Amino acid sequence: MAKNIKITKVNIPMCIASFLFCLTLISFHFTSGLYARYISAASGSDSARVAGFGNLTLTETGDFYQDNKLMIIPGVDLTKKATVDFSGSETATYVFAEVIVPAWTASTDNKSFSFLLNGRSAIQWNVAPVWNFLEADNGTYVYYVELAPNSPMNNADIIANNGKITVSDSITKTEIKTITDISVILRATAVQCGGFESPAAAWASVSAKGVNV
Repeated sequence: MAKNIKITKVNIPMCIASFLFCLTLISFHFTSGLYARYISAASGSDSARVAGFGNLTLTETGDFYQDNKLMIIPGVDLTKKATVDFSGSETATYVFAEVIVPAWTASTDNKSFSFLLNGRSAIQWNVAPVWNFLEADNGTYVYYVELAPNSPMNNADIIANNGKITVSDSITKTEIKTITDISVILRATAVQCGGFESPAAAWASVSAKGVNV
């Protein structure tokens, strides 16, 4: 008597799928710790945020030529109004002002400048009180203001008394003809205080890179 033999077909695609699923579970088991570490490192919203840094502007108006040379008339005061605006930073900031005046003579406290003719002060002006003297080198004088975080600088004069430059009425026409360079060149720079132990260290870093406005 013949026996009936039942042949079962193997579902090859299902076997392959089951095998791959098993491999996935094994892989996930060994890599789950690594996966979790990557996620936690990237989840903090402040983990690598850059502090905001505002805009710096130096504006100049007044009685001077385009090349910053002053127009001299005996007894007639001049105006060179130069203001610095800085919208602020989320960190403490140094704002530097460079005063480039090689033909001028500074006072002992480096806050007043005179142009000398025959040994007397013929033209004179002062640095605004808000600026602190830092250093002088070969006719360039550097001043600074330290700003607290989120503190702007609004219309800060560099030259005191709204940019007033006093001209002596004793200057003669002959002396005026001898004046060849009486320019006043101003520059402004801002740098975050972080990472610098002093204003001098911050300025040394900035000046070495030649970053000016």
